[in-house]
Amino acid sequence: MNTSSRQRMREEEEGQGWQGGQEGAERQESQGRQEGQAGQEERHQRILLTGGRAPATLDLARQLAAAGHQVYMAESCPAHLCVHSRAIVRNYDVPKPNEDPDGYISALQEIILQEKIDGLIPTCEEIFFVARGLERLSQHCLVFTDSLNKLRRLHSKWDFIGRAREFGLLAPTTSLLTSQEDVKAALAVPGKWVFKPVYSRFGAKVFVVQTRAASTVAKGERNKEPDKAEIPDETEVLEKMKHLSPQQPWVAQQFMEGTAYCSYSIAKQGKLTAHAVYPVRFTAGPGACISFEAVHHPDIDRWVEHFVSAEQFTGQISFDFIVTDDGQVYPIECNPRATSGLHLFRAEDRIDQAFFHHEEGAEQIITPRPGRKAIISLAMLSYGLRSIRSWFKFKEWLRLFMGGKDVVFRFRDPQPFLQQFKLLWWNAKVSRQQHISILEASTNDIEWNGEEEK
Repeated sequence: MNTSSRQRMREEEEGQGWQGGQEGAERQESQGRQEGQAGQEERHQRILLTGGRAPATLDLARQLAAAGHQVYMAESCPAHLCVHSRAIVRNYDVPKPNEDPDGYISALQEIILQEKIDGLIPTCEEIFFVARGLERLSQHCLVFTDSLNKLRRLHSKWDFIGRAREFGLLAPTTSLLTSQEDVKAALAVPGKWVFKPVYSRFGAKVFVVQTRAASTVAKGERNKEPDKAEIPDETEVLEKMKHLSPQQPWVAQQFMEGTAYCSYSIAKQGKLTAHAVYPVRFTAGPGACISFEAVHHPDIDRWVEHFVSAEQFTGQISFDFIVTDDGQVYPIECNPRATSGLHLFRAEDRIDQAFFHHEEGAEQIITPRPGRKAIISLAMLSYGLRSIRSWFKFKEWLRLFMGGKDVVFRFRDPQPFLQQFKLLWWNAKVSRQQHISILEASTNDIEWNGEEEK
C-alpha cells in the first residue's frame, strides 16, 4: 500500500470523543462523559474518510477539519479530488474495492491501526465493501455504517419500494423484471413506465416508455386502441435490456408526474441527527444533481423521519422523491450513503456532531439554513447550460449560478479546483478503456450491484 503524505497537523488534540452506538464505541463514550463532567474542551478526533473522488466527500472533509478534527483519506482512484486538499492530513492509496474486497478491508485496517483512527466514515459506494468488513473494522474504531443486509435492501430499487410499503408509505407501482417475458408483460400494461436496473446510479441506463396515451388512461377508455405511434417498439426495448437476468434484474416503475426533490440525512439508530431537502433543477445527465438550494418541506421531513425510524437506520441516507400536484410524496429510490445534499451545510452548522451524537439528550436535528445555495460550477457551465430550453429556465440557471457557492473552489484550499480537471481526464481515460460513460467511469472501481460475498 503506497502512501502520499500531505501533513497539516492540527492543534488541540484533547477533549471529548464521539459517542457511538456501534462496536468499539465504549472507549470514546466513557472518555466523553468523564471529560464532559470535568468541563474540559472538546477533543478533536482522528477521522478516516473513504470516497475522496466525490465533491461531497471533499466538502465533508473540509467541514470536519474546520471543526478541528484530523482527517485522513483512503482512496483507490489516484486522481481523486482530495489528494492535495489542505483539509487532509494524509492520503492513502488502497486496492479497488470491487476487484480486491479483502485487500481493501485489510488496507483500511492497517491505516486505522497506524494512524490511531477514532472513526471511519465511508461516503460513496465503497460503503458496501466497508459494511462487508464491518466486523473486522469495528474492533478498532467506530465505523459509521449499518449492516450490509440493510444497505442491500435500501440500495435495491425493488426491495426499497417494498420496504416503503411495509412501513405504510405510498410508493409508485413497481414490477420486478428478470426475464424477457417479464418485459413483454410490463409493456402490455397501459401507462407511462420507467425502466431501470435494480442496481444503478446517476440514472444510468434509465429510459421511459409510454404504452398508451396518458389522456386515454386518465379518462378510463380501456377499450380504445392506442395509436400505433404510442406503442413502443418491443424489439428495441428488449435490446436495451438484453443482459436482463435473475442476477441482473430490472424494474418497471410507474412514471410519477410532479416535482422532483432529493433529501440527505444522517441518522443514528433510527433517529435523524442532520437533514436537508432540495429540489431537482439542473442535473448532469438524467440523474446527478449539480445545483442545490435548501428548502423546508414538512411532508418530506415526516416521510424521512418515519422511514428512518421504522428501519432503525444508522448512517448517511438519501432519497429521491416526486411530490404530486396534490401534495402526495412518492419515493423513487434510496441511496444509503452520502450525496450532494452535504453541500448545503456549512462549517458553522457543526455537522461533525451529527455522526456520533455529541452528547446524551441532544435531540435537535442539524439542518441547513433555508434558501442556502450551492453549485458545481463546471457542471453548471456544461450540462446546465445545455439543458436550457426557455427564458424562464435561463433565469433560474442564472439565479443559482450567481447566488450559489461553488462546492469545490475555496481560496484557502485551491488545489482541489485544479485537481478536478485531472480527475475528469482520468475518468475520460477509464471511459474510453471500458467503453462506458464518463459518469459510469467515475464509480467503476467502487460499484456494488448486489453481488454475494466471494
